[in-house]
Amino acid sequence: RATSSRLQRFPPLRPALPEIPPTIWELYGVWIVLGIVVIVAVKAVLIWWLMQPRPVVPEPIEVLTRRELEALRQRPDDGQTLSEISRCVRRYFAVAFELAPGELTTVEFCQALAASGKVGGELATQASGFLRRADERKFAPLSAVQPGGAVDEALKLFHAGEARRAELRQLTKPT
Repeated sequence: RATSSRLQRFPPLRPALPEIPPTIWELYGVWIVLGIVVIVAVKAVLIWWLMQPRPVVPEPIEVLTRRELEALRQRPDDGQTLSEISRCVRRYFAVAFELAPGELTTVEFCQALAASGKVGGELATQASGFLRRADERKFAPLSAVQPGGAVDEALKLFHAGEARRAELRQLTKPT
């Protein structure tokens, strides 16, 4: 009887539960971690690539010079404007005809123009005369300032320079 009373105190056991299946982490944990690492690495490389500076294509000297001179056309021919016009002309001739780099005085720049075989004698004389007249007008007293036209003269020099460059390209073109 003691055993039957003991059985009555404890309810009968239920059947055993099935085995708990493995979790997602247990099944695929390594692949999940590797996937996250790959995604982070791809994003890091993408961000790095997007942040790289893009190569800047320099604007051709003829386009730059024409645009700057046209912008200066609206301004009066005062000392500041004449300085900017002569700077444009100097830079154009230095780059277009591959003159020596560096800051040169007007006299030195005119000598470099005259010594350059690419510029040509007549164009070098015209450009030198323009730069000297611009210097005279820049540094002249206010009462001696003459009326404008410096931009128009600079544009004529620019067009003459472009014609000379076209002529040089024709001479060096293989036949």
